[in-house]
Amino acid sequence: MMRIEIRREDTGCLGGGCLGVVALAGWITAIVRDAMMLKWLWLILDLLLPPLGALRGIFMWFGWA
Repeated sequence: MMRIEIRREDTGCLGGGCLGVVALAGWITAIVRDAMMLKWLWLILDLLLPPLGALRGIFMWFGWA
């Protein structure tokens, strides 16, 4: 007799971990806000250095940037 087992791993946040989702959201936040406020130098830096943009975006959520 054949048995089928279904294993489900709860890794959370689309299977890649929440840290990547938060970093991507922070990066998008920084890019959108800089584009809206016409801060071109920050926008270029955010696009060229995505980790910097992700940190800036997260800081923007708390009002630190």
